[in-house]
Amino acid sequence: MGTLHFRRVRRAVSFLARPLLFATLLSVIARAFLHTTTKPSPSPPQLTKALVVASTSKDNTSWLASIPRREGGGGGGWDVFHYVVDAPLSPGLAVPANKGNEAMVYLTYIVAHYDDLPDVVFFRHGHHRAWHQGGHDAAAQVRGLRAAHVAAVGFASARCLPGCENVMTVPGVPGRAVPLARFGAPGASREGMLATLLAEFLGSRGEEVPRRLAAPCCAQFAASRAAIRARPREWWARLRDWLLHTPLDSMASGRLMEYTWAIWLGEKAE
Repeated sequence: MGTLHFRRVRRAVSFLARPLLFATLLSVIARAFLHTTTKPSPSPPQLTKALVVASTSKDNTSWLASIPRREGGGGGGWDVFHYVVDAPLSPGLAVPANKGNEAMVYLTYIVAHYDDLPDVVFFRHGHHRAWHQGGHDAAAQVRGLRAAHVAAVGFASARCLPGCENVMTVPGVPGRAVPLARFGAPGASREGMLATLLAEFLGSRGEEVPRRLAAPCCAQFAASRAAIRARPREWWARLRDWLLHTPLDSMASGRLMEYTWAIWLGEKAE
């Protein structure tokens, strides 16, 4: 009787244990399969970045020492191009003429590095703090730049304030435009010169010349490689040639460039 009872108990235990053993075996097989076939998702590649700085020898640019540099050809840090317009640090960081304020530096960098541009370029002045930065520290602005956002949208101003200070109507009547050779002449209006500049560098390529545009102050911005290369190197070189030879002084020519950087880099106007 005892032996029979023991056998019955053993059969019952064996019957109940089989599903558990089967489930355990399936779990082990599944884990082994997933381990061999599923690979961890790779980390997104870090974007390459260049910081292009325009300064004079009088500017205190010591803040640049705190900018993390790119190492080993990878992303993460910055490649820094510091152009001291009146005392170049090296032949590769010289401008053809100290004219047009920061615009000459920016255009010189684009022309020289067109074929090896990084994903994102941050163009800015050499000063550490300025009224038009809203009290922000230059180094903090650089470190805080969202490179992925710039790469996605193409252009982003560093003037992080609502609205645009420079809102202008571009004359559509040809008679109100100012010939390039008369830029700076008595009676040459800012709007008239702007109309001519836009027509010369947009209209000549079949692009529509805006009739109204708004631009943030002070020509500090980030741009993507795609936005820069949307125009050929020869176009940028021609724009720099205009800046070199215009009769306008640096303040006036640099101001016209300040108004138009966003347009050159693909932003839409009315």
